[in-house]
Amino acid sequence: MSKHTEHIAFFIRQKLQLPALYVRAAALLLLALLLLRHRTAVAAGVVSGIHTCLGTLIPSLFPFILLACLCTNSRAAQVLFRPISPVMRHVFRLPACAAPAVLLGLTAGYPTGAKITANLYAAGKLTREQAARLLCFCTAPGYAFAAAYTGGLLLRSDRIGLNLFFACALAPLLLGLTLSRFAEKPEKSLKPTESAPGGIVSAVQDGIKATVSLCGFVIVFSMLLAVLHDAGIFQYLCGFLSRFGLTVPLSGALLTMGLEITAGVSQCIYWHLPVCILAFGFGFSGVCIHLQIFSFFHKAGLPLSKTRYVLARFLNGLLSAAFYLLLSYFFPANTSVAVETSSLNTAPMAGSAASSLALIALSVFFLLTCILRSGKTPSKICGGNSTGKMLQ
Repeated sequence: MSKHTEHIAFFIRQKLQLPALYVRAAALLLLALLLLRHRTAVAAGVVSGIHTCLGTLIPSLFPFILLACLCTNSRAAQVLFRPISPVMRHVFRLPACAAPAVLLGLTAGYPTGAKITANLYAAGKLTREQAARLLCFCTAPGYAFAAAYTGGLLLRSDRIGLNLFFACALAPLLLGLTLSRFAEKPEKSLKPTESAPGGIVSAVQDGIKATVSLCGFVIVFSMLLAVLHDAGIFQYLCGFLSRFGLTVPLSGALLTMGLEITAGVSQCIYWHLPVCILAFGFGFSGVCIHLQIFSFFHKAGLPLSKTRYVLARFLNGLLSAAFYLLLSYFFPANTSVAVETSSLNTAPMAGSAASSLALIALSVFFLLTCILRSGKTPSKICGGNSTGKMLQ
């Protein structure tokens, strides 16, 4: 009877794979037709993506990606992060080697923390459960992108930039604390970390590969956004979302941030949207960043549930927006700021501290409900079950 059931299950899986294959083939054909039909927009999107990479991403992220690669297998890094080892073990219930992933992931910008986590898992220093849980709260825009670039350069307000940075750092920490309450405390390891041979050379090579991969994804999504705009598909999607009560500028900004966060930031600022929308976009981080993180763990050999990971990022976005509203209530920015956050009509309680606390509490409650209903460890939010498939 069990063999018969297995054969039936296998037959059903094979039948379900055929429609998905046809959908992928149709999507590939549609993409080819769009690229051929809108060649000028494709070229403009590629140029815009290259400009973003050379002018913003490489100068701000490459030094930190290089530092992340150096911290993975370095005994010197172990000495530097040793003071916070008890915090990692008792509070977040992770080994001491995970400290660089948390600190650099929250301060240096994505995908630095995910890159360190993937390297640690590939080196056997993290278990599958620990890597999946760490991935939920080691990704943030960092100081350079959130505070210096978005706040200082684009919004011309250091206070807004700092509020964005701290909001996007506090949200994943709260998420990590919530998930860690259900995890087992790791055993204290007395064995020192061995430095990898040729550490500096291999770190530079890994850093260049990660940066090139990052820029490649940004260029592809910049090209895709240009094609969607030129073909009128983007406008149609904005009109569709506006039927649900969203304004057209808000719909466009959410769609853009959902795909690529750098372009989404420009959209938000151009349309003078509330800064809490920016905080949500920073917390969610966009499909472009998600695909980069998936590629890291595919190479490291970690089975990762994409749906649960995206859900965790969505919760992180809500928490980031709530923390920004809370911080801006206690540390308001100057009214002479270049972007007026009140240009659109908002709900009466939308920017109050009470609504921010309520949103944080509801997000934590929702996360705890999902964990308790599943009856499994919280790493399942990002990690799938033990028989889960590898990343496709």
